[in-house]
Order: sequence, then structure tokens, then C-alpha cells
Amino acid sequence: MAEPQSLSRGIGTGPVRARNPLASFGSVADVDAFETPSVADCNPGLEPVEYNVIVAPSIRPHKIGSIHLPDESQERLEMAMQMGRIIAMSPIAWNYDTWPDDAQKPGVGDIVWFAKYAGGVFVGRDGKDYRIVKDKDCGAIIERAAK
Repeated sequence: MAEPQSLSRGIGTGPVRARNPLASFGSVADVDAFETPSVADCNPGLEPVEYNVIVAPSIRPHKIGSIHLPDESQERLEMAMQMGRIIAMSPIAWNYDTWPDDAQKPGVGDIVWFAKYAGGVFVGRDGKDYRIVKDKDCGAIIERAAK
């Protein structure tokens, strides 16, 4: 079998591979593909204390294009979800001496990236799944809440 023309002429860095549509599923670039609950639609029934934050994990769609994700895969992916909206936070969350004075702290309504498998999962008063995580487990703000 002949090598691809781009490789035989020394152009390119390796064989051309087909793009896997699932490879980037869950990346920040796909934030619009997820259903992230609004603060008004959530009622976790808990008030966080210490440095804890309650996050409503984003919900992955059941299909990507024409690819249907089986229920078993959905369940595994839900636990590994790393994106969600801050629903409630303790008054002392992100209240560190080293926080820059001019920097805006994350707040209720922001969509954040948080550590995989961080915190505990619980079912709220409204029947939805929530995560209670430490503020330090939230590593980045993906999208700020509209003020």
C-alpha cells in the first residue's frame, strides 16, 4: 500500500487521522452543547458552610450529531462532568488573604470548571443532582452570570 502523498513528500508531521467527534466532547469549546440549569430552576435544599459551593452539573446531550450515546455511557459521563453552574455558596468561599483586590471572585450563576470527581453528589429538594465541592475545586470560570 502506498503512503499518502503528503508523507512521501515530507509534508506534514504524520499520518492523517479521521477526527473522532467524541474526542472533544466535554471541552470548553462545547459549552453551548450542554444544558446548564439556571439558578431560578434549582432548589438544592442545602446552604453550604465553610468554603463549600453547590454546583448544578451541566447535562450532556443524548446525541452528538447523529451519534446516540447509550444510557450506560451517559451515566459514566454524568459523574465525570466537569462543568456546572454555581447555585449557592458559603459567605466565606473564595475569601482568602491572597485573593487580588481588583479581581472579581466567582459568584452564584457563573458557569465553572471543577475538578473531576470532586466533592459529593446529592439529590436536591427539587429532585435534581447537585455537587457540593470546595471552592478550591473550581479551577476556572467558563462564563460569568449576566448581571
